[in-house]
Amino acid sequence: MAQKELEITEKELIKKIDELRNRIVEIKKQRRELIEETKKLREERRKLIDERRRLIERLREVRARRRELLEELSQLREKRDEIKEELKVKLEQLKEKRRQLKNMGKLPNMSLKRLRERLEELERYQETHVLRPDEERRVIERIERLEELIAQVSEAKKLKNEVIELEAEVKALKLGLKDVLDRMNKIREEIGTLKNEIQELTPRLDSINKKLDELTQQVETRSKLIDDLSKQLDALYSEYREALITLKKIKSAKQKGMTLEEIEKKRQEALEKFKRGEPLSLEELRLVFGEI
Repeated sequence: MAQKELEITEKELIKKIDELRNRIVEIKKQRRELIEETKKLREERRKLIDERRRLIERLREVRARRRELLEELSQLREKRDEIKEELKVKLEQLKEKRRQLKNMGKLPNMSLKRLRERLEELERYQETHVLRPDEERRVIERIERLEELIAQVSEAKKLKNEVIELEAEVKALKLGLKDVLDRMNKIREEIGTLKNEIQELTPRLDSINKKLDELTQQVETRSKLIDDLSKQLDALYSEYREALITLKKIKSAKQKGMTLEEIEKKRQEALEKFKRGEPLSLEELRLVFGEI
């Protein structure tokens, strides 16, 4: 190859090398920007994954708590119905016994002690005195009436005590019913609060899942672009090295007054020696590996 042609080829190679270098710099910049964007996207995705994990855990806790409360509410409904039924029966009993007590008039309030004392007086009087038959009969009649009255007063007082006991039971049942109803109201309020929280968490979770899908798609797209740019860089670097080697050959040929064919021939010979494991001179090393 003539000296003039070598100079033209050298200029073209230098231009090409500059263009390759600029292209490499440009692609490396693009790749670096994409890598930074991908890192930020992955960090954002990681934070969203952490947030999603917290939301899922909270949602699981809220739903579990709601199930517990619903179960407790069901049990309280059964207890409420049992108390109401028992209270209904007790109120009916109380109503009937109050009616019976009312019909007894003043009997419940009479003093059994005085009546018994009076009975004992009459019995002692009968035993300690000699009475005519008509007087004896009157005393016996009075004793019988007192015994009957004592029995009626005893029955009345027993009924009065039953009324008092029923009133206490009714009061206790009403208090128990109030406690159950209060607890049911509190549970309903908590269930409502939990339901509202579930209604807030669910769309937030859906939104995060949607955003994660978008971020994953963006990361995959950018990762593919980074891979494509890396392949382009590999190709450009290879072409860039080949151009530098060729440029070196041209410069060496110009210095030695040899053609490129002759330089290539010497390079091939040196390469064969290298493959055979034979020692190479500095010049042969330069021919085989180039010089950048």
